Amino acid sequence: MNLHTQRLLIRNFQNSDLEVFFNYRNDPLVAKYQSWSLPYSQEKAQAFINEMKDIHAPKQGQWLQLAVELKETGSLIGDVAFCIKDDDIRQATIGFTISSAYWNQGFATEALTVLLDYLFEDINLHRIVADCDTENIGSWKTLEKLSFRREAHFVESLLIDGVYTSEYHYGLLQREWRARNKPKE
Repeated sequence: MNLHTQRLLIRNFQNSDLEVFFNYRNDPLVAKYQSWSLPYSQEKAQAFINEMKDIHAPKQGQWLQLAVELKETGSLIGDVAFCIKDDDIRQATIGFTISSAYWNQGFATEALTVLLDYLFEDINLHRIVADCDTENIGSWKTLEKLSFRREAHFVESLLIDGVYTSEYHYGLLQREWRARNKPKE
């Protein structure tokens, strides 16, 4: 699977991604609002890459994470993910992680834009949702920039490393995405 933007290639993971993936998964800034615990082992990183590198099409109920590569350098800078819901093949959940060295440069927005185009236009999804920690300002601002609607605020709803955190829940419909991207006359 390959999706392209001006600066990025969204592709399957490959074995050569291991070191960079392992490093950003162990960055406390990156891991702060994620579901994995630190330290993130090299064995776990290798198992993850082995699982993801051979998935070439989405499967209902299964996460597909794709590497985000900077075209200019060929460097892995993060990943985007989606999971088509078990109970509705036209709905999915998305997620994203960008290495802290590449924050605040528009890479998450760029990667998610091409992923959303793929999900809404190529796969013909009806609705996409995303959750993020209320304190993860960069993530929720990215989602809102992409026209996601904040639909819920769950207070102290998720237990991470022994601490309850609060979450925002976002949604976006196919027709809203198409209206957002419609050329202006």
